[in-house]
Amino acid sequence: MTAVTITVLLLVIGGFITFAIVLQLKEQARLARLRKISTFNNKLRQVRRYLDEMPPQYQPKDMRLWLFSLMISLYDQLSELQPDPTITRRRNHLAEEMAEFQKSKQKRRAKPMNDEVLILEVKRLFESFKLFLISSQREKLLDSDIVHRYSKLLDFFHYKINADYHGYLARKAFLSGLLDTAIEMYKEAISQLTPIKDTPEAQPVIVKYKDLLKEIEDDLALQKAEEESDKLANTEEEEGLDDEWSKFIEDSSFKEKKRF
Repeated sequence: MTAVTITVLLLVIGGFITFAIVLQLKEQARLARLRKISTFNNKLRQVRRYLDEMPPQYQPKDMRLWLFSLMISLYDQLSELQPDPTITRRRNHLAEEMAEFQKSKQKRRAKPMNDEVLILEVKRLFESFKLFLISSQREKLLDSDIVHRYSKLLDFFHYKINADYHGYLARKAFLSGLLDTAIEMYKEAISQLTPIKDTPEAQPVIVKYKDLLKEIEDDLALQKAEEESDKLANTEEEEGLDDEWSKFIEDSSFKEKKRF
């Protein structure tokens, strides 16, 4: 075999190897791109879930606006990897939704925490959101200050949701006229916040429940005083009737004896 033939064979083999390496690199790049697209789509679904399913009372306006902006950012990054008119349209609709919410002065209506199963579901949502924040920080999608701030807020909501549940039961009992039960439930609502009673977020909630508790205790004390007063008046009236009846019997007996 001549040197020329050997050189040609080496070039051919080298070309095949280079071609194979290029194909492999392209395939790796394609798979990496698909993984990123999948990651962004999963995060978009997660953020949309937080926007739609987290009760308004546990989603302050600034947090909701932040979730909107995060979702828009994810759409922008997804568009760079996968240019698509559908993605652009969804991104623009979301931006309009965010702008409308930002301009709105109307307070979103709180969702009643009236069921223990619902509370468990919302708590799971809190835990999912915390894990999402941590993973997003690890991937350098979120600032550490934002992660710390909302993680602390979620810790507060974890206790507040229990207090809200007992507050709902207290209100229900009060409207049904069960003041003793209402007092018991408000005390339990305050007790649920005891582990975080010194935090700035918990203090106004505790004050609110204490004020409601005092109002009901005052109403109950007044109610009991009126009942005692009515009972005393009824007793005096009954005693007065007994005295009159005794006098009547005595007079009747005396007249009968006199006639006799």
